[in-house]
Amino acid sequence: MAQSSECRLTRGAARQCGPWVLLAAMLIASLSSVLWDGNHNSVEAQIKPSSEDEIFVLQRKPFLRKNRVELAPSFSATVNDALIQQFEIGGTLTYHLSEQFWIAGEFGWMDLGEFGGVTDEYFDVLDKTNSAPEVVEQVFFGGAQFGYVPLYGKFAIFDRAIVYYDASVYLGGGLLNHITDNSGGEVGAGAFEVGFKMRIFMNRWLALFVDVKDRFMFAELKSGSTLNQFVMVGGGVSIFMPFGFDYTTER
Repeated sequence: MAQSSECRLTRGAARQCGPWVLLAAMLIASLSSVLWDGNHNSVEAQIKPSSEDEIFVLQRKPFLRKNRVELAPSFSATVNDALIQQFEIGGTLTYHLSEQFWIAGEFGWMDLGEFGGVTDEYFDVLDKTNSAPEVVEQVFFGGAQFGYVPLYGKFAIFDRAIVYYDASVYLGGGLLNHITDNSGGEVGAGAFEVGFKMRIFMNRWLALFVDVKDRFMFAELKSGSTLNQFVMVGGGVSIFMPFGFDYTTER
């Protein structure tokens, strides 16, 4: 009797059909894995076209701002007036309404005694004209800011470290106490600000920042009411509280 080549579920079928069953199982598992990776993990990982050995994973943002408080002491200096240069010690207390918008209270103190004041150019003008130039000396500022974060991202340093950053623009306003030759003492006036701030994050709660702002106000000088600008450049440290955070959405 001729032996049938058909695979039957008998005791001897393991020897005849075993390799074929194993091969079919491997093909099904491989196909399932490809379909799962293509449909589920296409956003999680990317394979670099030029290399089959490297897999790049899209990470979550390592830093969240929403519903956190930021305490940011700072130091800055005026850079736009050749006749007077002042330095400001102050800072902001910020509440982040969302990942894009924030509000802050700001305070700055500029009356630092001999540290800052009129420059050598001021005395040169005084000697050559026999008249004192009109300058505005800031004393302190207190106000509020409203900011927006239009840009955030990361960059690599020598392909060894990844640095995360964000950039903000903001508008502000408040009270600026100042002194002029015409005021006869310290007076206050409304002032407005427009600024740019960039943070570089060190970890989940600490960042370094640079800040550039243009503060302007109308001051009563001997020549009349004049718009004065104080372009200030500075930086400081941002401390975010609470120190940690939890993700509430999937990747």
